Amino acid sequence: FELSKVMADRGAVTTLVSMGVPEREAQGYLEMSGGSIEKAIDLYLSLSSQTAARGERKQDSASYPPPPSYRITCTNTESGWAWDVQHLKFFNGKDRVYPLRALESGSAGPGYEASGAILEGKGGMWGGRKDVASGYFWIGGEFAPGTVVTKAEIKEGNPPHKSVSGTMRFETLDANKGWIDVKGSTGSANASSVAPGEIKATTATERKVKYEGPIPKDEELTVKPSKPVQGRVHDVCYKSQLLPERRTPFEPDKKFYIAENCEGLWVCVSKACGAETLRKACKLIRQTVPPEQRKMWGEFRSPQWAKDPGPMRVVVLDNRSNEQAGCIPELKDGSTGRNGTSCPFVFTSREDFHGGIGGSWAEGQLTLHEMTHGADMVIRQLRDPYFHDEVAELWAKYCEKFRHVEPSIRTTTFLGDGKCIVASGAEHYCYAAANRDEFLAECHTIAQGLHKGSKDYEKCKLSTPKEIAETMPDVLNLLRKHFCLPP
Repeated sequence: FELSKVMADRGAVTTLVSMGVPEREAQGYLEMSGGSIEKAIDLYLSLSSQTAARGERKQDSASYPPPPSYRITCTNTESGWAWDVQHLKFFNGKDRVYPLRALESGSAGPGYEASGAILEGKGGMWGGRKDVASGYFWIGGEFAPGTVVTKAEIKEGNPPHKSVSGTMRFETLDANKGWIDVKGSTGSANASSVAPGEIKATTATERKVKYEGPIPKDEELTVKPSKPVQGRVHDVCYKSQLLPERRTPFEPDKKFYIAENCEGLWVCVSKACGAETLRKACKLIRQTVPPEQRKMWGEFRSPQWAKDPGPMRVVVLDNRSNEQAGCIPELKDGSTGRNGTSCPFVFTSREDFHGGIGGSWAEGQLTLHEMTHGADMVIRQLRDPYFHDEVAELWAKYCEKFRHVEPSIRTTTFLGDGKCIVASGAEHYCYAAANRDEFLAECHTIAQGLHKGSKDYEKCKLSTPKEIAETMPDVLNLLRKHFCLPP
């Protein structure tokens, strides 16, 4: 979810500063523009021209040209709230050019920023979210001075988080006009479908885990690992990196929440969600999380970069009234987003317990997925730091099993002459293949029987507990060790 607002604001201020605007002044433009970098630039340029007209400033905005910047803007997606982009590549002629910095309208949070889909060596997918001020999605890059981009290629994810046909634009940042089309290029102008030919899945090969950082000593960790770890583990595992314990036990704010302590694991539901939501959430937790682990949730301490010391807890917000993460009493910081995990909060939505997300997900599927992320940190801190490596090795072993040819994936190439070419058909990885953390969460939801009917997983023949047991028995055994699974 979108807890990256601070990072986005810093990037916006940096862009304005590069145009010659003093940092404090840049922050003011951003605040006056409601956090929108587009509006902030337009406001700055407008006021600059007015000042120059009065003779108060000798230089105009051309004296402070912005760095070369290009982006793809999307006004609407099939889901209406998210846009998944697997990669965005920029070219000058036949040569690929790389931006110095990624630009984005917003993202689902750490691990899903635009940099993963744009910058060299990052490797990842952009989980795009709308710019709050404009209501649009956009992803792009800021380049070194003198860079000219003549072509952009964007590869989108699966429905429903892909653009509606004809809603994308290829834009560049003009010093006087703000963002403008590159020679009138739009996603619908002169678009022609090209036959991609028959795309066949390549032979699956096992990946290798890349261990980084110094190997910690046992005394540095919160508990002794069952086996030696091979590199740096998650921050939650290091004694020296944890926040101090609370002076008094955590108690949910009764003015905002109705809550229940599930034997150590707090489930905090906003009053707007209602008592029935709390009942359903607690039932799901007790069915899937064993008592000994629920107790650990109550003992969990956050790392020093977190906004709250702990314990790890589930927070359910109301989608009908558009409650956002920043509205909870523990934060009160304007953070946006509702579905996601940001230590020590496992955020989820009321709709997950009343028909399922979007009416197409199984009830409880989102909560179980996000709760697994929370459990992952709890297990590594209080039960076994080796769990970090154990899951990583299984992800590397089975990642390629979650790959299939997806004819609905669309790659759009924008050309500098205003034309674009649209091609469909590409190898596609299910979300479980994204990284170690998502592998664990998705495998758990499959093992709980909550992915039946998921088309992409069905194509991989990994959508049911039976298929997990047949294809990845060691994964199922690990899940049974830490969670309560159906017989």
